[in-house]
Amino acid sequence: MFYDDIRLDDELNFVKKVGTLTEHEMHVHDALEISIVLKNNVKYHLCDRDYHGKPGDVYVFRPFEPHWNLAEESDKPVEWTMVLFAPSIARSIPEGHKLLTPFYAADKFSPLIPAHTTYAQAIQYASKLAIAEGEQQLPGWRAKQYLYFIDILVMIFRYYEAVQLDDPSNSKADQGIINVIQYMLSHFSEDIDINEMIVMSNLRKTLFFKKFKGTTSLSPNEFISRLRLQSAVYLLDHTAKSITDIAFECGFHSLSYFNKQFKQYRGISPRDQRNQLNIRREL
Repeated sequence: MFYDDIRLDDELNFVKKVGTLTEHEMHVHDALEISIVLKNNVKYHLCDRDYHGKPGDVYVFRPFEPHWNLAEESDKPVEWTMVLFAPSIARSIPEGHKLLTPFYAADKFSPLIPAHTTYAQAIQYASKLAIAEGEQQLPGWRAKQYLYFIDILVMIFRYYEAVQLDDPSNSKADQGIINVIQYMLSHFSEDIDINEMIVMSNLRKTLFFKKFKGTTSLSPNEFISRLRLQSAVYLLDHTAKSITDIAFECGFHSLSYFNKQFKQYRGISPRDQRNQLNIRREL
């Protein structure tokens, strides 16, 4: 597995892709990803399982989740729309962070939204309109893409809400963890008391930590730190704010601690992160 250092030029990107039957390493990235199959069959490989997609299927991938995809037949290249976006985009959408829940609770939800569902069909339709806007680039096209993107997020969220309601194995414990995740997504830059999160979940302490790790693959503190660092990466790449201001805006109370956590997460310092981007822009 290798780290695929995808730098988003914008918070939101719609891209049509074509892929062939070529084995390659899995990749991970900070961006959140929606994959909408357009033509021919595709195999999505995750760490723990494979998914075999057909035209009309929609796949939701959380950040930090290793995956790859390839065409299932060498003479039939797969075509798909890839939607990549920074989680920071949720700040400008009412209840936007709540809509990101399916991306961060992926162990609770399957990444697949089947083609036969009205949700996948609505997502497919909205993505086609968004791609058309990007190709034509008429006045206001970015705003139109943004509107279609919100439609897609809402459809994804509604699908997973419906799945929860129909799942007999879904419990109050599961819902308690989902509520905590939604709260953390909306308040990660603030001081979050884990004990208060335990109370919110209505679970005993030991079960809370077990359920949280099982749903997100991270501990609560790791989850909060990852959200903060993810936000910091975006601010470093897309704003002129000082590194100190970014550290505090993302919820870090110490610049030295921020630098340490960032280097562990990205392998480079925040300053090097920004310098690398400036070098790329100059090339």
